[in-house]
Amino acid sequence: SRFRLVMGSEAVLDRETGLVWDRNPDTTKRIWTMAKTHCYKREVANPFGWRLPTIEELATLIDNSNTDPALPSDHPFTNIQLDDKYWTMTTVNWEDTYAWTIHMGSGNINENPKTNLYYCWCVRGGHGHDAYAE
Repeated sequence: SRFRLVMGSEAVLDRETGLVWDRNPDTTKRIWTMAKTHCYKREVANPFGWRLPTIEELATLIDNSNTDPALPSDHPFTNIQLDDKYWTMTTVNWEDTYAWTIHMGSGNINENPKTNLYYCWCVRGGHGHDAYAE
């Protein structure tokens, strides 16, 4: 299986990418700066080290053949909100007051003002920087 429960079943190791995802993403909507802070302060199974994913990282969870959620069929995640978008750490290159988001119901990727309220899904591991950042 692509996914394995770790950290007392509170997190999910994606064997395809090596990233560890919060199994139960928070269901509170936040502006972008508060979403970043939430992940930095997150303690899943005690360890620190959580952060918002980059757009490239969050997009690895999208399975375009599925909707509601647009995740692989065998995913073990809970609390996935299908009514709105999830923040990524990635700022839009041409507009620094915008960041990239992904709608987990449809899998659509969009840029949105950082002052909008969306969900956050924390991750750990990986490179943690944008492939196309300046």
